[in-house]
Amino acid sequence: MNATLHSQAGCKTLYRWHSASLEDNLHSLLPQLGHAPLSITTRELAGNASFVNYVRHHQFVHPATGRKVQLVEKSIRKLAFIGSQEARFHRARGMLEGSQHFRHPACLGVIETPWESLIFTEFVRGKVPRMQVIARPLALGIAELESLSHHYIEAQPLSKAPLLWSMDFYRPWFLLRPRFNFARCLPALHQLGQTDDRFRGLTDAFKGFEPLLARDAAAARHSPRCISHMDYLRKNLIVNRPRLQLIDWSEVKVGRVGFDGGAYLGNMFRRKEMSVFLSAQWRFFETYSAALAPNFDTEDAMRNVRYMFLLNALFHCLRPETITEYQEKERMPLLREKYDYLLGLIPEMTDA
Repeated sequence: MNATLHSQAGCKTLYRWHSASLEDNLHSLLPQLGHAPLSITTRELAGNASFVNYVRHHQFVHPATGRKVQLVEKSIRKLAFIGSQEARFHRARGMLEGSQHFRHPACLGVIETPWESLIFTEFVRGKVPRMQVIARPLALGIAELESLSHHYIEAQPLSKAPLLWSMDFYRPWFLLRPRFNFARCLPALHQLGQTDDRFRGLTDAFKGFEPLLARDAAAARHSPRCISHMDYLRKNLIVNRPRLQLIDWSEVKVGRVGFDGGAYLGNMFRRKEMSVFLSAQWRFFETYSAALAPNFDTEDAMRNVRYMFLLNALFHCLRPETITEYQEKERMPLLREKYDYLLGLIPEMTDA
């Protein structure tokens, strides 16, 4: 039923000075509902991204057909009347049209007021995946997403340049975020080394990443642009064969080829045992490098994968909260193993 609504309405955008009721919003976005009153059942869904007011699942019966309609409403508050990245992404019609490996839930419409963006999307069901198991299909989906969105971005008129610039990863409002600045976590590592000899002296070793990451950041900045989802967590992927459902674009950026692969591997490294991570990494690399579009340089893409992987992995493994978690669970040998793996990448990067 939701797909039918989408095919009839498309992802339209409405602009309003004042908030309206949910029922009024639905009638405005979906005129095929007519003017009959709707009996809507609502439940709250998890939504912990920055600036998200709420995420809600709505269900009602279509007045004309009697069929059940289910959709999701996300409210994102605005800062200084500036619209959200996610709303801008959904307003870009046709960017990912023709996807064969990812299925993207239909956007039924976006309502913009001075204070919030309301995004209405199709509600999808399915199983939550085991992230290490989907390394290959995820690699295929990411390679396809990068190719489709790159062509879309390159075809945009000059009038769209300010919008794409504001969404670009290389803007101060993104680069200054803590999770892209691992060096601020080094004092916690130094303090750990004062009480645990296994970690003594590692602070200076990790400082070696700073010039190498600055070099890779400069190189990545000049590589092909594409849309990057950047939030490959279990909660954002749904197994609904034959394709993976990719949802929740709250972290979306105009990134670079390879960024999404690095984000996925960074999250895997953060959460899994080393043997599980290494196995998934091998499967991802093998599939992704083969599926990469021919107009992308494989060496550039793989360097960008490593760059984004390190930005995520370094921060999440060095932050004080992670150290405390491993201490409480008595898993410090695993943390040291992860540190050794990361530090082992420095010679490889130095020789590149």
